[in-house]
Amino acid sequence: MFDKNTLLIGQVLQIRDKLYAKRHSIPSSLKKEWKGLLEKTSSFDASNTINHAIKGRQTTKPETYNGHSVDLVQLVSSFKRFESKISRNRSTH
Repeated sequence: MFDKNTLLIGQVLQIRDKLYAKRHSIPSSLKKEWKGLLEKTSSFDASNTINHAIKGRQTTKPETYNGHSVDLVQLVSSFKRFESKISRNRSTH
C-alpha cells in the first residue's frame, strides 16, 4: 500500500511533467522559479534509483525522500501556483 508521501510525490511529478511539456511557453521572468522547482524535485527522478545490482540478491529502490508530507503538500501547491501563472500568461498573449 502507498503511503501519503508516495501519493504526494506522484502528484508533484504529474504536474511537473505537464509543465515540462509546456516549458517552451515559460516566460523568462519565471525561468528562475522554474529552475528552483526542478531542483526541489530532482531527487524524485527515475535516474536516482538503483545504481547497481548484485546477481542473486534482491534489490530495492532506495528511499529518496526523507522529508515530511507537509513539505510535499507545499511543493504541490507551489507547482499548482506556477501552473496557474503560466496559464494566465498564455491567455494574455
